[in-house]
Amino acid sequence: MRVVEPPSTGDATPLDLAFTAAGSSEGAAVLESPLHAVRRALADERGIALPFALGVMVILSALAAGIFTYVTMNQGSTRRVQADQRAYGLAETGLSYAFSRLKTAADPYSASSVPSTTVTLPTGTVTYVGTLSGTTWTLTGTGSARNPSGPHAANVVRTVSAQAQVTTSTVPDMRPYNYLFIDQPAGCINMGNSVSMDVALYVRGDVCINNNAQIDSRAVHIVGNLYVNNTAQIGSPGSPIAEFAATGACHYAGSPVACGPASRVYAAAVSTTPPTITKPTPDLPYWYANAQLGPQSSCTSGVFPGGFDNDSTLNVSRGEVDLTPASAYDCRKLDGAGNIVAQLKWQPGSPGTLTIKGVIYFDGHLTWSNLNLIQYDGRATIYGSGQVRIKNRADICGVPACDASWDPRVDLLVIVAGSLVAEYTSGSVGGEIGNHVNFQGALFTVNDFVMDNNTAIWGPVITRSATINNSALIHAPPFPIDFMLGMPVAMQTVTNVNPVQGSYSG
Repeated sequence: MRVVEPPSTGDATPLDLAFTAAGSSEGAAVLESPLHAVRRALADERGIALPFALGVMVILSALAAGIFTYVTMNQGSTRRVQADQRAYGLAETGLSYAFSRLKTAADPYSASSVPSTTVTLPTGTVTYVGTLSGTTWTLTGTGSARNPSGPHAANVVRTVSAQAQVTTSTVPDMRPYNYLFIDQPAGCINMGNSVSMDVALYVRGDVCINNNAQIDSRAVHIVGNLYVNNTAQIGSPGSPIAEFAATGACHYAGSPVACGPASRVYAAAVSTTPPTITKPTPDLPYWYANAQLGPQSSCTSGVFPGGFDNDSTLNVSRGEVDLTPASAYDCRKLDGAGNIVAQLKWQPGSPGTLTIKGVIYFDGHLTWSNLNLIQYDGRATIYGSGQVRIKNRADICGVPACDASWDPRVDLLVIVAGSLVAEYTSGSVGGEIGNHVNFQGALFTVNDFVMDNNTAIWGPVITRSATINNSALIHAPPFPIDFMLGMPVAMQTVTNVNPVQGSYSG
């Protein structure tokens, strides 16, 4: 037996000592110190892999849970915002409903005009209501949309409001100037021989259309009966007019038939309730005395040949008044500062130019002797106590071409024929236009109107009765005729509902 000496301890600590025992002849086992065993264990990573993996999994799970929570919260928030927007849109819809209800109310001054009303829409419900204080309405719209938070969550609700003021004013009734307006409660208004018109037609009386008359008016309103013969028609199968209304019956070839294709009436809408419109009454004595240029108010600069009256009496003493003679003239009414209040100026030529402004009155008949094109510039109402006659190829237009480029908002001649006496035509004709004449403007005759022989009118005609034949054309003006001082109009009371600026809340 051999004893193996322990190795020299040298600087080793007691923990570094190891004892070996004798082994086999192949070698001997060496005993390790505890410190070496710890170091060797720490150097071996196989024991830490599982805890590390578990830690990573815990961290990733926490992150996933956080991300899921974040996404879920954002999705819920987005759905909540969308529901809020839907509710807001529904509330504004309710406010619009309230305004519309008030504007169409029979009496906007009645506190019951906008009662609380609920409307169900695909995206939710709308409730609107109005409360009146004096002449001011407070209109409220409330929108309710489904809450996406869950089946038991309360709906999302938004409310908006605004105020509206109710006012009443007296304004001119311009509706007659939208038509060929014929006010003849007895007899039948005859139209035939290639008559064509696209201006709206209003007749207080019966209408007889014959031969190949073609009425393509936007609207035909008759307070009476309609009689159609031959190939005459209103509208056409391929191009019906917008509206036909007659209080009486329709007839074709002498037999009563339904108002519609059976009576050669082709319209998108057919009814028995035309609007109630009254022909206005011109105030001849007032304008005789108060026209800006006339018997009581002469030119302050220049002259009009022959003047405006002969005897300071409203009796048509001036006779025929030629507005376009062979010689030029320039008659102006000036105010104290030298500004032009009214003007009537004529310059012969091709075309001749008639400059107009203001309200002008002649105690006589109005006529035009210059047979060339007469272009007028400006806006004026010209009265004649007697009749007006435009014949023999005289074109009186707002533009040289006498076409749809005319703008009555810029250039407009309104002629008023009083027809107090009938001197140069038989009967009680107030206006006569014929023999290849073109006229652009508005024509008002107290008595009757005759139009024939290849004549075209752009604009409204307001008359007592009418005879329209022989290739006559009547066109709607390119723009509606608006009010101008001196025009014969009836006044009407109009109730307006206007939003109060800055009153919106919501």
